[in-house]
Amino acid sequence: MNIYQRIVLVLGAIALVAAILTTPQLLIVQGSYVKPSADLFQFQPMIAPATAIMRAVGVIGATVLLFFALQGIKVKKRVKKTKPKK
Repeated sequence: MNIYQRIVLVLGAIALVAAILTTPQLLIVQGSYVKPSADLFQFQPMIAPATAIMRAVGVIGATVLLFFALQGIKVKKRVKKTKPKK
């Protein structure tokens, strides 16, 4: 695993958390879905599961695709300069 793959995995994990947390919240009131308003604050808002799953699958798919696309890249390692011994 090279450094680019590690960066893609970390960014993918951050994007996954952001995608799930920014999913619009819905309230279930008597079997129908409504957006939360000021008069409905006594109910507990719920994340829309279908939207959260679609976003998560998209982010995971893009992360895996980039991970395997970057697998063939060779990273050149720098040779450390050493001081000559006296």
